[in-house]
Amino acid sequence: MAKILVIDDEAAMRFLIRMAFEVEGHEVDEAANGQAALDLIEGGRIPDLVATDYMMPVMNGAELIERIRRDPRTRDVPVVMISASSGAEQRSDPDLFLRKPFDPVALAGHAEKLLTRR
Repeated sequence: MAKILVIDDEAAMRFLIRMAFEVEGHEVDEAANGQAALDLIEGGRIPDLVATDYMMPVMNGAELIERIRRDPRTRDVPVVMISASSGAEQRSDPDLFLRKPFDPVALAGHAEKLLTRR
């Protein structure tokens, strides 16, 4: 079982992503934007994997990834970006990019591969 942090400003999308991971037995935390995610991390909730949207208020996914990569505690945490934003994969540095709408089963499979590489 891995600890996964899901970040998206849309509650319905967080729910869908959460379910994809919980069905596989993972523990999931949620945040509505990048700053809220960093607050969880700084509070000691270090995830094994991050799944984030790109376009969010307060702090977008690219800024979040940059901050995760700078922190020695999280620099090796794999990041999956799930976004409908055109060009988001070029404006950020995720380990994996999935375009919305996405296949939840494929998301879980890709996440397992990233978690086993870690």
